[in-house]
Amino acid sequence: MHTDEYEISIARELNHHRHVVKKIHAALEARQRAHGMDYAAAREAVGAGRLALSPSELAAWQEDVEALPLWEQRLEEYRQALEMMRISASRG
Repeated sequence: MHTDEYEISIARELNHHRHVVKKIHAALEARQRAHGMDYAAAREAVGAGRLALSPSELAAWQEDVEALPLWEQRLEEYRQALEMMRISASRG
């Protein structure tokens, strides 16, 4: 069963997930530019004393690295759901 409300809700979730993925990408890119390295290298540099990052800064970086694939997966699931909904609506 297809209703406009379902499609609107899924589209809203899709847009929200796009926004979050874009925001996480931007945060990761900003950190990489600021420190000249990716998270794995930064973690190693902090451990070796070559990079001064607070534990909370490093934890936030790690959270973004771990969260990104989850948000991207959900984004793709919503994209597919919306596509299927639109296909079924065009047949009905």
